[in-house]
Amino acid sequence: MKKILALLLTLTMLLTVSVGTAAAKPANAKGNGLGLIKQVKFSDIQGHWARQVIEKMQAKGIACGYGDGTFRPNNLCTQAEVTVLIDRAVFKIFNIQAADEDMPENEDAVDEDSDVPVWAKNEVKRAVKNNFINLKRFHSHVQMSRLESCILLSKYLEKCGMLEPVSVSELSFNPFKDSGLISDEDYGYILALYKLGIIKGNPDGNFNPNGTIKRVEIFIIINALYDNGPSVTDDVYAPIWDSDSKITATNVGTDSVELEWDPADDNVKVTGYKITYTDDGVDKVKTVNQALTTTITGLDSDAEYEFTVQARDAAGNWSMDGPSVEVTTKEANDTTNPIWPSGSELEASSITKTSVTLEWPDATDNEEVTKYKVYQDDELKAILGADKNEVTISGLEEGAEYTFKVKAGDDAGNWSTYLSLKVETDS
Repeated sequence: MKKILALLLTLTMLLTVSVGTAAAKPANAKGNGLGLIKQVKFSDIQGHWARQVIEKMQAKGIACGYGDGTFRPNNLCTQAEVTVLIDRAVFKIFNIQAADEDMPENEDAVDEDSDVPVWAKNEVKRAVKNNFINLKRFHSHVQMSRLESCILLSKYLEKCGMLEPVSVSELSFNPFKDSGLISDEDYGYILALYKLGIIKGNPDGNFNPNGTIKRVEIFIIINALYDNGPSVTDDVYAPIWDSDSKITATNVGTDSVELEWDPADDNVKVTGYKITYTDDGVDKVKTVNQALTTTITGLDSDAEYEFTVQARDAAGNWSMDGPSVEVTTKEANDTTNPIWPSGSELEASSITKTSVTLEWPDATDNEEVTKYKVYQDDELKAILGADKNEVTISGLEEGAEYTFKVKAGDDAGNWSTYLSLKVETDS
């Protein structure tokens, strides 16, 4: 526990640092700064505040420089660099096992993508396979934003069983003034990092989601993980399940189900569980600490689901053969779909190079509209309460066209038709 607290403290110090926004110019020297020049004395870190950390990481073979003998600590990190560095460190420290499911596109999707450099293909492939990144929105040479870096880190920590997305209601207050620039789904991860004490935001009360992150700051994270993360070298055995272990469903409703399961066994100690399932074509994961029960909400009525539980130990080993249960939610007595008022339209405002705010009118229902689902190019981006009529979608590409859709739902699992809108970001 002391190691974890030390890790969180170090990450807190890192992520409260303001990040520059100036674009980095491509270097003429050979090398990507990840796999070359491990033993040279870097010529540009003398007097740098992070010199000792850089040299320490260099000695471990983690921090590498460029062909001209420089380390370039203030270079802004690209999506490929951040993915590779976080992947290598977290997978080594927490021993995360890649999921068994197939690649979202096909087995060769990453190999065939010429945008992904050779030195990053294995790590990007693993991140895609675990649904940490969307290959369609991944651009290796584009600088990674503060939001994207935190979301990627959050998803790795979620896989480790160390983090679960939270809502503003769980904190009883909103810690960031610019939360409107972040989608509800992403903000759940940001609030989870805040709740753990990993991030605090800027002194002005903003999170600054579109700010970029520097190369040296990523290595500070790596150093903290290596120094303070739990060691996995002594425990390589994943939790196991008895042959008669089972997960059962109780209190099955029209849009929710309570799950209970038998405990798994481990040679040291089981420290957490996760429930995996598919909802509306989207793979979902709910992490649970040491409890043996949880409630899954937001399901569709009269729909079939399969829930599987897996167990994790302190070393990050995940079981692979946890029990499953098939559940069909109850058919709702209410079969009337919500409807939109005549002339309703989905509207866009505050369009920037990387974000857009969507707004829509209130839908109506014979009972009550209870939620809205927002999609970006058929990918579910947010589930909002009935009192929400707008959302900001961030992490978009400059000068790109997107199709956004929103539909309204009630507690019986009935859904309205879509309001749809095509939006092109600024260039």
